[in-house]
Amino acid sequence: MSDSGGDIIIKGGSVQLHFDSAQYTKDPSDPRKHSNLNKRITRIVIDDGAGGIQYDSGDHPDALKWTIKVLCR
Repeated sequence: MSDSGGDIIIKGGSVQLHFDSAQYTKDPSDPRKHSNLNKRITRIVIDDGAGGIQYDSGDHPDALKWTIKVLCR
């Protein structure tokens, strides 16, 4: 992941979601949603928490469409 401030990081365990709120603003109609119409997902990297890569989509400069589901109990 880059240090550009545009990354979104989802961590497991106690569930943590990290993103730059200056980059991803709240949707006035649903404050649970944040977006930036000028940014596109170009790569998905999933690691195991110890730095081991479990999945890497590679770079897709034309953007990717993804649905990420995090299940909690």
